[in-house]
Amino acid sequence: MLENQIGKRYAEALSGSITDGDVLEKALGNLKSFQGVMNAEKQLPSFFGHPSIATEKKKNVVQEICRQLQVEDKVSMMLVMLNERGKILYLEKIVEYFEKAVDRRLSRERVQVIAAYPLTDENVDRLKVALNKIIGKTILIDTEVDESLIGGIMLRIGDQVADDTIRNRLKMLKRTIEKEEVV
Repeated sequence: MLENQIGKRYAEALSGSITDGDVLEKALGNLKSFQGVMNAEKQLPSFFGHPSIATEKKKNVVQEICRQLQVEDKVSMMLVMLNERGKILYLEKIVEYFEKAVDRRLSRERVQVIAAYPLTDENVDRLKVALNKIIGKTILIDTEVDESLIGGIMLRIGDQVADDTIRNRLKMLKRTIEKEEVV
């Protein structure tokens, strides 16, 4: 709960400080890159969380990572501030909320598509066009393959799910049959 509040607060503050859409997009990429380094280098979370390591040493590491990743100034300043306030370990939630803020500002909607088989680029493009007409926003699609679905497709848009998979249809058929047997 606390990490959600912290993530949202810092993400909204960074989003509010950037007016240009292209800069917003670049800032999101910078944050994701920094988070990628944090995930790849397993000792970094322990380093930043260790109370006996001086904040100045941690700041130098943050600045060096930012320099190597060529992070924008506003993002770099925020990462340094997160370090100073002991909040850099909440970066994953900050990135999550910042991505939502960027999508909102740029009128985009992220859709997770789960299918039994890989979708072709043509199918993804047709799905984008159809969803764009329904939702009225630019659609960003993340695809995933789950062979346990047997066939069909599942869409997750925010907290809504549209499940048109064979696995789901079989579950519904099973429930219908069980209800009829009870009666």
